[in-house]
Amino acid sequence: MKRITALLLAALFAAFSATTAAADGGDRLVVVFEEDFEEYENDVNVNSTKMPELFVCDYNSIGDGVICVKEDKNGNLSLYSHVFTQIYIGTPIVGEYEFSMTVHEAQGKVQSGLLVRAPKTGAAYYEGDGDKDTSTALSGLFINPHANSIGINVKTYDESSEKTNFVKNNITDFELPAGVTYPYDLSVRDDCETVSVYCGGELICRIKLSDPGKHYPDHQSSAEECFGTAVLYDAKGGELGAYKDPLMQSDASVIAWSTRVANMTVDNIVLKTTAAYKTILTIDKIPSKITEKNVEEVCGLIKEARELYDSLSDEDRALVENADKLIDAENAAAPLVPETTVTDAVTETDEPYTEAQTAPTDDGATAPDPTGTAGEAEETVYKTVDDSLAVYIIIAAILAMIGAAAGIVAVKIRK
Repeated sequence: MKRITALLLAALFAAFSATTAAADGGDRLVVVFEEDFEEYENDVNVNSTKMPELFVCDYNSIGDGVICVKEDKNGNLSLYSHVFTQIYIGTPIVGEYEFSMTVHEAQGKVQSGLLVRAPKTGAAYYEGDGDKDTSTALSGLFINPHANSIGINVKTYDESSEKTNFVKNNITDFELPAGVTYPYDLSVRDDCETVSVYCGGELICRIKLSDPGKHYPDHQSSAEECFGTAVLYDAKGGELGAYKDPLMQSDASVIAWSTRVANMTVDNIVLKTTAAYKTILTIDKIPSKITEKNVEEVCGLIKEARELYDSLSDEDRALVENADKLIDAENAAAPLVPETTVTDAVTETDEPYTEAQTAPTDDGATAPDPTGTAGEAEETVYKTVDDSLAVYIIIAAILAMIGAAAGIVAVKIRK
């Protein structure tokens, strides 16, 4: 009972904390990935880091292509991409998200950079798009972080193009905020309707997206749903350009960065998403084949995924497209989990049974007590009553706290 009391107290305080956080407008995004590369040695290959847990890391050996950890003259460790490389998220992000990285270098005007909402195509992200500007990648919003400016490239579908890739580049350059130089923080906030780009913590531009669900049958991204319109605004809200048929995915977002005959060095990678995407990633970790050998480990993943899924709102649950995999895993694991018998700890005794141990009978006489706990039962009942009273007191106190918090919020709203 003491354990129940403690658990109930913790749960009630958690509920109170959640209520307070909601009243304060807490951020609903959670960190699902972060890496600063400080735990590795110089020249460690990217596949020996944490990156492959979430990202596909691919490089072409032509021209000594490589992605590895590099140490600079100050002893800082970063991720270095050389020549033909691409790093992209393996499971497209659903819902809103924030992504950030520290950029140390990004060579070439359009030969290296960060891609968001980039639908997959039949070509690597480091391949040329065939456009006259000789840009890199066949889709997405391409952000080119230069030493003195940031290029924003809204790639659009161009059916009149003579090239088979049907891509047109629409590049706008923005000056870096005052005092910002390499290395600087580059971040993207995407709420599924507007993509906002920040440099050094300051807003650079916004791209508003609309008309989702379009397909471009002649383009290599034809399998994905894309937006139909994108409008670019500067930090003050001035419209800089309206683009038809942007090659930007509307139902999910692939984040990638790539280099084409260029170098790019980044650090401090952080991805924040909704709990729905975290649930998707957790379900993805559950192996498709469940056996007696791995069922114990799998049950841990199933439990974690189920708790995450059950905590979601109906709106967020709708985003978890792999929920069926969780249900299938639960059904497959159930027959492999041995049944357990729950025993009542109150009836246990450390002392062996003796004839001297007795318990009262209905007529007030005493009879042998087979459990040997006659003297303990009364004490146990007494403790139970005490704990129950404690529980009621705790509940009343917490409800009062929650009510007070709600009252404060109401007063703030009325003001």
